[in-house]
Amino acid sequence: MKTEKQMHILYTKRILLGATFIFAATSPMGAVHSLPSSHADAVETMLQQKEISGTVVDATGEPIIGANVVVKGTTNGTITDIDGKFTLKVPTECTIVISYIGYNSQEIKVTSSTTQLSVKLKEDSETLEEVVVVGYGVQKKVNLSGSVSSVNVAELSESRPITNVSHALAGMAAGVNVQSASNQPGNDDATIQVRGQGTLNDSSPLVIIDGVESSINSVSPQDIEAMSVLKDAASAAIYGSRAANGVILITTKQGKAGSMKIDYNGYVSFISPTIPSSMNPVSNYADYMELINEGYERSDINAPFPTSVIEEWRNDNGQNPLLYPNTNWLEDTFRNAVAHNHVLSMSGGSEKIRFYSSFGYQNNPGVMENTGFEKFSGRINVSADVKPWLSLGVQANGYVSNMDPAANYDKSDATTAVSEVFKYASATTPGMVFRAPDGRYGAVNNTYDAAQSSVNNPLKRLNAVDGNIRKTNMRARFFGTLKPFKGFSITASYTYEFLDEDRSRKPVFIDSWNFQTNTITATTRGRTSLYNYDGKTQRFFGDVVARYESRFANDRLGLNAMLGASQERYYTHNFSASKYDLIDLSLNVMNAAIGEASASGSSAEWAMRSFFGRVNLDWGNKYLLELNLRADQSSRFLSNKRTGYFPSASVAWRMEQEPFMANLVEKGLSNLKLRLSYGSLGNNSVGNYDALATYANRPSSGTAYNYVLNNALVLGLAQARLANPELTWESTYMTNVGVDFGFLNNRLTGTVDYFHKRTKDILINLPAPMVHGTATIPKQNSATVTNQGVELTLGWQDKVGDFSYGVSGNFTYVKNIVNKYKGTDKGGMTISGANVIWEGHPINSQYLLQVDRIIQTDEDLAIVKDMLAKNPNAFDAFGTPQKGDFLYKDVDGNGVIDLNDRSIVSDGPNPKFQFGLNLNAAWKGIDFSILFQGQAGAEIYWQNDLVNTSSVRQGYQLNKEVCDGRWYEGRTDATYPRLLEYQDQRNKQVSDFYLENLSFLKIRNIQLGYTLPKAWTNKLTLDRIRVYASMENFFTFTSFRGFDPELGADLSYPAMKNMVVGINVTF
Repeated sequence: MKTEKQMHILYTKRILLGATFIFAATSPMGAVHSLPSSHADAVETMLQQKEISGTVVDATGEPIIGANVVVKGTTNGTITDIDGKFTLKVPTECTIVISYIGYNSQEIKVTSSTTQLSVKLKEDSETLEEVVVVGYGVQKKVNLSGSVSSVNVAELSESRPITNVSHALAGMAAGVNVQSASNQPGNDDATIQVRGQGTLNDSSPLVIIDGVESSINSVSPQDIEAMSVLKDAASAAIYGSRAANGVILITTKQGKAGSMKIDYNGYVSFISPTIPSSMNPVSNYADYMELINEGYERSDINAPFPTSVIEEWRNDNGQNPLLYPNTNWLEDTFRNAVAHNHVLSMSGGSEKIRFYSSFGYQNNPGVMENTGFEKFSGRINVSADVKPWLSLGVQANGYVSNMDPAANYDKSDATTAVSEVFKYASATTPGMVFRAPDGRYGAVNNTYDAAQSSVNNPLKRLNAVDGNIRKTNMRARFFGTLKPFKGFSITASYTYEFLDEDRSRKPVFIDSWNFQTNTITATTRGRTSLYNYDGKTQRFFGDVVARYESRFANDRLGLNAMLGASQERYYTHNFSASKYDLIDLSLNVMNAAIGEASASGSSAEWAMRSFFGRVNLDWGNKYLLELNLRADQSSRFLSNKRTGYFPSASVAWRMEQEPFMANLVEKGLSNLKLRLSYGSLGNNSVGNYDALATYANRPSSGTAYNYVLNNALVLGLAQARLANPELTWESTYMTNVGVDFGFLNNRLTGTVDYFHKRTKDILINLPAPMVHGTATIPKQNSATVTNQGVELTLGWQDKVGDFSYGVSGNFTYVKNIVNKYKGTDKGGMTISGANVIWEGHPINSQYLLQVDRIIQTDEDLAIVKDMLAKNPNAFDAFGTPQKGDFLYKDVDGNGVIDLNDRSIVSDGPNPKFQFGLNLNAAWKGIDFSILFQGQAGAEIYWQNDLVNTSSVRQGYQLNKEVCDGRWYEGRTDATYPRLLEYQDQRNKQVSDFYLENLSFLKIRNIQLGYTLPKAWTNKLTLDRIRVYASMENFFTFTSFRGFDPELGADLSYPAMKNMVVGINVTF
């Protein structure tokens, strides 16, 4: 009689077995007997077959449920039951293959006398020895005591159109928030935050590539061997003063001994912009003119468009689009494009010398004209064992890129044609032809329209500039390792990196036509000029690291120690010049201009010296201890504040190793580890000279400082910024508690982490008396911010016969609060538009008026009259509302509606919840995967006339959804207020009506691939061929009304949908 506990275990096993059988039934193995064959073959097969049975167990003798038992070279197979037993009809002479995830496969020959098999599978040593890249080394995953996430970029880059590594992290790791801050080709670095925004300054993580800080876009995704994200103090403290926002470690591929292998990965991507229907403008020009008139008349201003002109346009009904256009600015500004990417790599070597090299080329013309991007990249990694005790190596990589001149050259740039398109896109009308079929550019066709719209034709703005933006990057790292005796090594390296950026720009003359009158009504012709910019960034880095590893006390005590030092110097300078009056627009040199010239330039440098060490101890690989300490000395601080110390400690307990856990291990527990860590980190993202007093001969904007000396006007200096000798590091103190677990031979794995992260001494501008003249007050170490949250990662990976499948997901909750700032009263608030920083609230909380309702009925209007009866000045601040206007809430209850009624209505744009889900499956060479990513708990104030206001202006676009939902006389279900002329601001106050929800769910990627059978590729003398199709960013579910919730309140280069077809070939 089984006990209740035994029955529970049995039922659990049966449920698992049932799930396994379901997947088996859906695989072709379950339908093997339905395969067509000749009658003669069937009879012969039946006569030669016999039945065998057996049991499959693990190393401890426990039965393995669901192990695959297959006749080699066929689809004839079965799986083991809950007792590890199987029965199978097989040929009298054959080979049986027994396999199970997490174990090494076993092949057993069956002879005519074989009837019973007993099979013991050994655990896969690669699974047991899986390592994770950590600071200055690697560690076994099972022995990690810190919080580290690993991302398989090599697998992702094989099928997805990822040309920037930052995008590969989206949805792949708990605690890592990736936002597409820009989608323009060549300027598409994502914004990455690890465990939320922990400071009021730069929150970007440190990126380390092959041991040296670098830009995340300087490495090709196809060159990456491993990528880890260090999230807690225990794992990141080894990087000290730059690790407060997390660390991303990237290790590139190295050559391996063996015959040379050549890989080619190429794809073509069909690109289209992602534009939601909520962005659609009013493109019918007759309707547009009527709506403009309506808004003007409601503001008691004469209507600008005569009825006769409106009827003229309406009567044409689109028959003559060149004369009577009805232009949709979105459709005419953006285009579809075709991009392609190619990477060829070679690797191989002998036991003594190994190499890896790659060459890449990408070309993306962009979805906006004159914004294309082209990049050539290359890498070579060579390592050699010169002697048994000495190895040397070199890693060299670089790229050359060219970007069309209308594009933004970096994320902060707001002066190029792309920025101007979005800035002035609203200042066009549907009554314009942007470009005629013969190539001429259009101005306004209606003389009653605003003439300034002719200047803002987006296609003309994009093409009115010629030139190039060229970047050249090169990095070389030389290293050597000395191993004087067993367990001890010393590695020294030196790295030099430079980035050259050259920008040239000159005008292109474009005429704009009124196609009704066939005349030129606007032009860019005028004075010519040539602009050149040259900027160079150089980084010098050297380090020495000693390591010692051994075991003591009969191998029960493990010691792994590391001690090192590094020195780095960062230097940047730039020079720009412009000169007027080119003698010929086809020339591109300064001497071709004969007019006046101007020039400017700057330079900056900083250096840091560091000493660091780590000790790892373990007792029987069961009890784990890690201690880290780093000391950084930065030139950004004065000598008395120059050195910062950043210690951390972590412990872990592998509970599954304990004897008292044996019963649970027998029942399926594979791994159970408890982790605890605490430590301090730093942030030195301050200006290179913020601690010093600086002087200038002119303010940041304005004319030079001129003085009178001996009755003559002379140029002088004035103090631009006061010194702050007490300036020092921002310090972050982090506690992390975690649990790692695995069941059923790690088919089911998971991690849970709780973290508490407090950052102190954050640099802010404090109030100061106005006695400092024109000099800027320096920032002070004053504020404190706390982030705390929970991370969860779950994964399931299994294989049934030829069918393998997996599910992995991650979830993050993070809460942010400002603990110390400038006080808790309203005088301690820093308000920037709708954003407020205030003690006791999250960073950038939304500080807004609250809209009570749109006044649509006489009952609504009675509320206004009642307030005026009590206080005639109740609405003086914004104007007395009428029907169709907002009625704001009197939050402070004083009977007056003004800015004092603002309150915090949202925690702001930093998401509280983030999640990712990845599903994958494979069968006989066919592979499929789908990646979901999402976020919730984020809102942002966004008021934009192109999208969500009822403001109208002659010569400016109107949003269709707003106009359709506007209030008009007799309507009681309006979703937007009445149309008003743009200078009437009563419905455009900073209110929660314009609070947009940034929550979204994206199907980030869907891909389907097929790897050709080995028999086919062997005939072609190839190792592997895989073809695939992929859809990137095709589906987004959100209520956000802009281009993309990841872009937030920015109206900029839209997200792009990619339909990709590609091929992977290994020679």
